[in-house]
Amino acid sequence: MQQKHGGNLREISRRYGVPEKEILDFSANINPLGTPRTAIKAIMQEMDRLVQYPETDAMTLRETLSSRDRIPPENILAGNGSTEFIYLIPRALRPERALIPMPSYSDYERALSLTGSAVVHFALRKEEAFALDTDRFIQQMQKDVDLVLICNPNNPTGGLVPCGEMKKILSASRDSKVTLVIDEAFMDFVLGESFRFQVTEYENLLVLRSLTKFYGIPGLRAGALYGSEPLMERIKMHQEPWTVNRLSQAAAIAALSDEAYRQATVALVREERDYLIHELGAIPGVRVFPSQSNFLLFETSPPLPEPERLFESLLRSGILVRNCASFPGLGPVFFRVAVRVHEENLLLVQAMNKAVRNLV
Repeated sequence: MQQKHGGNLREISRRYGVPEKEILDFSANINPLGTPRTAIKAIMQEMDRLVQYPETDAMTLRETLSSRDRIPPENILAGNGSTEFIYLIPRALRPERALIPMPSYSDYERALSLTGSAVVHFALRKEEAFALDTDRFIQQMQKDVDLVLICNPNNPTGGLVPCGEMKKILSASRDSKVTLVIDEAFMDFVLGESFRFQVTEYENLLVLRSLTKFYGIPGLRAGALYGSEPLMERIKMHQEPWTVNRLSQAAAIAALSDEAYRQATVALVREERDYLIHELGAIPGVRVFPSQSNFLLFETSPPLPEPERLFESLLRSGILVRNCASFPGLGPVFFRVAVRVHEENLLLVQAMNKAVRNLV
């Protein structure tokens, strides 16, 4: 049952014998509205240009982001999803010791270990609903660490570090000469204050942004990295050419201009997240943790059955959830579910209630 990433329908289908087309995927945190029509139209218009190379550095996408955010293009890199930069940053900066709150996205530690960086875990406490204790975190950061990586909002917990608290961490990291990397892959769902606008003021700051999750194009891959010019120059030296293809760039640029899609997404996620928090939280044996993002973390306990039986029961109902056994600091009794459209969220709630009736 242990999953390294969500959304791997082929592997789940093969392992459990459930046809892919019959699986409703709650394991991947993608925009429930799907790919915007503006992006699909842009992809179709770009098809005749596939015989031509894409831009080596995706400058058109960088300039689009620059114009939207009023940040110089020199402070922005575009890549093959934000994951490209998760692996590129350790290769370029070669940190000796990195501090990461846990539980969090597992690829951070993998990327750092590939370059020989030592990883220090900062434990987020269940009794504090996995909220980041800023003062305690800063104390740990000041103990012989040269890079800090924070997912905000955090995956898989959905917790958001308040703006004022993140400013304290940013200021302390600069004073300690520590590179601060903030992964804002899910920030568009939150409408929280992004720290990408601070990269021209803080030479130690890097901010990751995903375009695939909010704009529903994970099959194409598109992401961006914002940072101070000195850091960006070092990272750019290690970036391979052509990591953003023509279709990906066209789709991302078109989606970024789709304001109606953005507003509809934020409204839907807020309403449906509240619905799921209420309905799942009412099921005996389910504890839902506070979330500001487009997904929820919940813990199971008696009278619910053991995690493997619950997972398989949901799958038999056509529902795939993300078991969190692979996240350090969690375990098999924790599950993460994406917020989807209401009809699909209703099916999840019904399947959970059915599992309780059938397995208790």
